[in-house]
Amino acid sequence: MKRILVIISLVFALSACDFESRSDFEAKFNKQEQNSDDVTMPKITYVAASDDDKNPSQSEDTSDKIDFEEYYGKGNSGMSLDPSKNLGNVVDTKIGNTQIGISLMQSVQIPGGYSTYLSYNRNDEFVEREFGPIAGFVGLSSTVAYDVIDSESGQMLLVSLVGQSNGDTYSAYYLFNKFMGLIDYLVFRNSIDNINPTVERLGEIVEAPEAELPGTIDQAIKARIDKENNHLPSLLDVYGIKTRPVVGRVDGKDMDIGYIPDIKMENRILLARTTNDPIDQGSRIDLEK
Repeated sequence: MKRILVIISLVFALSACDFESRSDFEAKFNKQEQNSDDVTMPKITYVAASDDDKNPSQSEDTSDKIDFEEYYGKGNSGMSLDPSKNLGNVVDTKIGNTQIGISLMQSVQIPGGYSTYLSYNRNDEFVEREFGPIAGFVGLSSTVAYDVIDSESGQMLLVSLVGQSNGDTYSAYYLFNKFMGLIDYLVFRNSIDNINPTVERLGEIVEAPEAELPGTIDQAIKARIDKENNHLPSLLDVYGIKTRPVVGRVDGKDMDIGYIPDIKMENRILLARTTNDPIDQGSRIDLEK
């Protein structure tokens, strides 16, 4: 079985390019300094859905059950966890007939960070997608929600990520079908250098700022949320998905930083977020399931 590593980190790069293996990365990672407070946001790229993603008659995955704990180790859920001591698989479940795992691991894309990893078999390949980071940087405030969405064509998975770090703010919403084909997504991002947000959908920039407008982090977050209010209904309303605000700690105070689905708790697979800590924001995590 081939293994593919797909990185979605901070600004969520989606790529079919070959990435270094986890063993090669970890060997290099252990030699790197891991305590930088700065997060460099990678460039967004996009891979179009394959023919299999577009084919509703595709059969469900009937391959052998994946042992996520054997691959990632056994993780833990809980509140105010030290991420370095709680690495491993946290969720093993199914979307439709497709087995998925969600694990907490060191970030491949941003050394020093800790991210959630969504893993599954697809077309005889083992796929990993990184959503994060959710810890590892001073001042980071980030939330990732994994939710089951019921539709006429079967179960779907909605992954929502909202956060801010080092003057950058971002949010993204990824929708997978029951075969774990990525069928739609929206990405919003801006910063204190330019509070006018950029909006991307399915690899296309649908709204871009015409001019730069510097501002405060509060102004940047508010401007991004205003764009979310304009665009999110086109992605979520068709499935009857409502949203609720996410509260994060920003510059020493709690404030709304974006939205995640407001759904029945039995449909929430995992809520992973930076612990709101008045003393050491960015160092600990909450994993609720």
